[in-house]
Amino acid sequence: MHWFTADPHYCHDRIIGLAGRPFPDVAAMNAHLLAECRARVGPDDELWILGDFTAGRSTDAQRREVRGIFHALPGRRHLIRGNHDEDWVCDLPWDSVNETADIVVDKRRLFLCHYPMITWPGARHQGLQLFGHVHQNWRGSRNSVNVGVDVWDFRPVTLPQIEARAARLPVNAHWDQVEPGRAWPTELCAGRGAILDPALVFGHAAVRNGRIVVAATNETIVTIGEAMRKWLPEGRRVCPECIGGYLSIGEVALPVGFTFDEMRNRAVPRKK
Repeated sequence: MHWFTADPHYCHDRIIGLAGRPFPDVAAMNAHLLAECRARVGPDDELWILGDFTAGRSTDAQRREVRGIFHALPGRRHLIRGNHDEDWVCDLPWDSVNETADIVVDKRRLFLCHYPMITWPGARHQGLQLFGHVHQNWRGSRNSVNVGVDVWDFRPVTLPQIEARAARLPVNAHWDQVEPGRAWPTELCAGRGAILDPALVFGHAAVRNGRIVVAATNETIVTIGEAMRKWLPEGRRVCPECIGGYLSIGEVALPVGFTFDEMRNRAVPRKK
């Protein structure tokens, strides 16, 4: 699993006042931030820190404490360098250190940078940009999301959490100027809350008249019972990834004479 965070500012006492953090002192802040990471990130997980691991004065005592915190962090640790990350921070034994990173998580392209951006590699194809730097001042926009600790209750977050927030953020006011004609999706999957990609609209399903159907063709995928209809409202879209999972629920059934094709994620006539 991949976890994302930014701007912890370990051992930086002034950040408590600058960012309005609810800690009595830097020791309490350090302990809380580290505990939140250790409670979530597993030993085989990827932990991406998008800059400003620490900041402020670089005394010998501070460096020793920061090194101790670093070695207590779980998972494989990746640093996207921020403006406060001095060379000695980057020289810690990270699994990777980069100015930016272009990665794919759960089939979604992510561009990681300490700073918020207006456009980036993959932006035209629903790629999300993740950033920090601005602390509590801006949560981001529909496709560029602040993963800093100051807007995520001082804990790392996963891609589904980021996607759910992104879908509710406003579209960047400059989007039409930098990527004209590239509308950003505004609809969420009724099943798992993921952003629906308009480029794949033909493959999306919709809830219609007690059935989940292929949105573009009205082809029946599965039928749904009364209990299921209460949380799959009429007219809502459903992404293909959810359909197979619904078959394990007793309230969902295939049409008579059909079987489920896992490769196509569709109900198909049963072969005679």
